[in-house]
Amino acid sequence: MLKQSLLRLWATVDRLGVRLALVLAVALLPLMIVSILRSQSVVNEAVARSRAALTGVTLNAVQDEINLIEGAKAVAQSLSQWMPSLLDDPESCKLVMRETLKGNAYSFAGFYDTKGLVTCSSAPGPFSVGITPDLIRQIEDPKPVVLVNEDAPASGTSVIYASHPVYDKDGSLMGFAAISIPHKKLQQTGAAPTNAEFLTLNARGAILTAPGTLDEAQPFMPQLEPSEYISETAKSFRALGNDGTERLYAVVPVVGGELYALSTWPYDHGISGDFYLRNPALFPALMWLASLAVAWFATSLFVTRHVVKLRRTMREFAKTRRTTTVKEFQTAPGELRDVADTYISMTDMVLRDEAKIEDALRQKDVLLREVHHRVKNNLQLIASIMSMQMRQTRSKEVKQIMQSLHDRVNSLATIHRNLYQTSGQADINMDEHLDAIVRQVVKMAAARDASIELKTDFDEIRLIPDQAVPLSLFVTEAMTNALKYIGAEKGKSTTLCVSLEVQEDDRAEVMVTNSIPPQVHKPDTEKSSGLGAELMEAFAMQLSGDFSATAEEETFVVRLNFPIDEVHQEG
Repeated sequence: MLKQSLLRLWATVDRLGVRLALVLAVALLPLMIVSILRSQSVVNEAVARSRAALTGVTLNAVQDEINLIEGAKAVAQSLSQWMPSLLDDPESCKLVMRETLKGNAYSFAGFYDTKGLVTCSSAPGPFSVGITPDLIRQIEDPKPVVLVNEDAPASGTSVIYASHPVYDKDGSLMGFAAISIPHKKLQQTGAAPTNAEFLTLNARGAILTAPGTLDEAQPFMPQLEPSEYISETAKSFRALGNDGTERLYAVVPVVGGELYALSTWPYDHGISGDFYLRNPALFPALMWLASLAVAWFATSLFVTRHVVKLRRTMREFAKTRRTTTVKEFQTAPGELRDVADTYISMTDMVLRDEAKIEDALRQKDVLLREVHHRVKNNLQLIASIMSMQMRQTRSKEVKQIMQSLHDRVNSLATIHRNLYQTSGQADINMDEHLDAIVRQVVKMAAARDASIELKTDFDEIRLIPDQAVPLSLFVTEAMTNALKYIGAEKGKSTTLCVSLEVQEDDRAEVMVTNSIPPQVHKPDTEKSSGLGAELMEAFAMQLSGDFSATAEEETFVVRLNFPIDEVHQEG
């Protein structure tokens, strides 16, 4: 089954059009690969431009927020300078804190010590924020920071606050001056691309500001650790967001080590309007297929269809000898027209040569028929003369000799008559040929003696004339000898059996069997001369066969086994 499938596949591939298509496909494949690589390069450049643009847009979109946070940091730093003296006068401290809020978007200004106690602020009275993890980190590493408090005690809302350490005259850490900004005051005012989101983060990757609530901004964050994307230099990268969407990100440091701006949009947003950029391999592949289709059409139009037409005309010529004309190939390319012209000239020459050969064969057939006809007439004339001579002679011995010669001549005439009738053929149908010879010989014997029961069994076999003639003469001689000694017991019929059997290994066997009486009288001089046996031996040698003659109870059998040369059996 697999072999048949492979053979059918090869039969499909082993065609001119398919081979040309395969060659063209391989030839155009490097161009397709180069086109795909170039397209991918264009896509990469587009992505790079998108990333660069995203970095610039990021700064522009959060500029107001950055300015507000930077202002809060500056105010916190200023308060930290005055805080040691202000703490000595609580009322003045509160007044300064409240004045600081006027005309600004700040919601809180104050001071908290290392235990989280707020002793001076814009709030109505002192309160404690407790020992928070942020406070612990500030005490361990006192430096200006920007932090987020989602539940600020003073305002009860989520705020972002800038904190600056406060030191006494001895340089000891007293606490921290803080300026808070409600998240609702941090609104983006810069132009932002569609589908883009802009956020601010601290060094730990916590969201400080976002367009909506902080929870609503979480799906836009990358599925990465903060250390993997937060750095002191601006960078862009591609990653999966928490919402499972592939996104482009840009991170820009605003305050080194403290505040970072992050922007993001879906990865395909930058190239969403360009189908070619979103499918870089599709266009080269389509161009490759289109090139193959054009090449296929061109080869079919200029080559394949003319070759197929020429093949069809060749097959028709082989079957029906129908020729074609040059007009049928007028639209073919010059090379194929030359081939067609050569083919047409060749068919014309073949037809002329065949006509000459057929004419020569007819002439030969006529000559052969005439030769065989004349030989047959001459042999019959000789047989007639011998019959006239036998009627005039009175010697029994001479009459017997003349009768034997007369039978042999008649047999030769029969052979030539059959050759005359089958003239023009390369071989002779021996079953019909031997049947005619046997019946003629028996007819002549029956005319002289009693009736004979004849049995024949001839296989269908054809022999060339070089074998047909000696085989015919052998059978004639064998029958002549059989008829001399044929007989039977009283009350039984006289039988003569002649058979021709085709055997294996391209051999055949002819057998002549006649019944004999219980006691065969001693033959006369002619019968005992042994001429018949010598003739049969000679004919057997011409056939390269094995000759034998044996007596078996009431019958006498003559056999000849010989090889068949260039025989074509029927049936």
